Amino acid sequence: MNKDDLVDALGEIDERHIEASGTLTPGRRRGGSLKRRRSTRLLAAVLALAVGIGGFAAWRRYRDGLSPDDLLRVPAGVTRLAKAVYPERVQYSKRNYDEWEEQRSELKLYREEREAFRPYLEAAIPAFLSVGNGENVVCSPMDVYIGLAMLTETAGGGTRRQLLELLGMDSVEEVRALTKRAWNALYVNDGVSVMELATSVWLREGMMFDRGVLDTLSMDYYASVFSGKMGSAELDEALHSWIDAHTGGMLKEETGNLRLTPDTAMALVSTVYFKDAWFFDKSLTEMGMFHAPGGDTEADFMHQTYDDLYYWGDRYGAVSKSFENCQILLMLPDEGVTPEELLNDPQAMAMLCGERDYDRSGEYEIALTLPRFDVRSDGLLNDALKDLGITDAFDMNTADFSPLNAVCEDGTPAQLYLSGALHGARMKVDEDGGEGAAYTFIYLGDGAAPPVETEKITLTFDRPFLFAVLQNGLPVFTGIVNEP
Repeated sequence: MNKDDLVDALGEIDERHIEASGTLTPGRRRGGSLKRRRSTRLLAAVLALAVGIGGFAAWRRYRDGLSPDDLLRVPAGVTRLAKAVYPERVQYSKRNYDEWEEQRSELKLYREEREAFRPYLEAAIPAFLSVGNGENVVCSPMDVYIGLAMLTETAGGGTRRQLLELLGMDSVEEVRALTKRAWNALYVNDGVSVMELATSVWLREGMMFDRGVLDTLSMDYYASVFSGKMGSAELDEALHSWIDAHTGGMLKEETGNLRLTPDTAMALVSTVYFKDAWFFDKSLTEMGMFHAPGGDTEADFMHQTYDDLYYWGDRYGAVSKSFENCQILLMLPDEGVTPEELLNDPQAMAMLCGERDYDRSGEYEIALTLPRFDVRSDGLLNDALKDLGITDAFDMNTADFSPLNAVCEDGTPAQLYLSGALHGARMKVDEDGGEGAAYTFIYLGDGAAPPVETEKITLTFDRPFLFAVLQNGLPVFTGIVNEP
């Protein structure tokens, strides 16, 4: 992989904003005794595959079009220090089908790689979805993972150890390699489907930061880097424009009030945008009653009958429905069981994390009734992250972000701590397919066996249910629909 093809502007970063140490020595220590150890064999495999993918899918500017960053208008007073370059994907057509299929195969994650995310997913999904309190809630656990992986690069000491513990890794090198592999495996833009990921870094004008950390964020996490006056309307405008460009404008309601306040030293942003197609006959859609927690409500129900696997757990039934590129898992709790209760069910959680128990499944003709839905939610992740063990980062007295070597405008060392973490997501499903988007905003302050015969299963999702959009076996979006 040609480093010069990754981020053109890296060599042009103003030295006032970064130190030219080129190293991440301060605070870069291995986490202590962790509950979940990852083998060096996994790291070596992931590193080798990351290098292989880097050469296979050349990271360079689009040749036949412009990326969202190319179209981004940067206001006066805001400096773009580095512009990310997004992966080129083989466009689907009959003529180049073999090349398209070869690339898809090359990018797939191996089971060992997917399982490396399980400790994080099994802890994070219940924490993020349990805040709904009977209302709709949706999140992108993989988008949050990428944001936390970036934060791990900036942290040291106990702060880094807690982040590594949550991510289920021994070292920041493992996190970096696995995140890069997942980024490539998830990213799709082939003319048929879209699953676009993007990241950015926002720096306080006049502060200095370690160049090695910024280089890592730019080249290994594909982050664009911006600098400006925190608290200025211009920098907030650039932030909103960048997020809107990378989320298809789906989250303007959630992101409109995001602000880079004057006491912010650095902000890390991660986004994902998803759009994929399927087909439901619109003539079959009809009005029906959805039994929501707050009372019955009318909804438009889509209908389709198809052959596929039906999965059963002790307290739920589940099916998958395929888009062109990925799948959505639909999990219907048994009568009297709430979706929130299933967040504590190991069987259900394994399915939401992408695992399939084929001993508890069978091939059926499935008569599916599914409401159109458009669910959205956003809010602080602070309490959820603290419950997941990330405590040192939020405490000014214990937070360790020494790898950044941050120096204030007056030349004094900055005392960085995690001011907050915000996450917002939205998912729309109708007869034509699905569309979703999510953002994560992290800011640092200064201060069974199949049956013999095919039977028919009727699944009517007319009461609260869970869903997960799975790409390459990883849950990019998960959510609870309490009212469509």
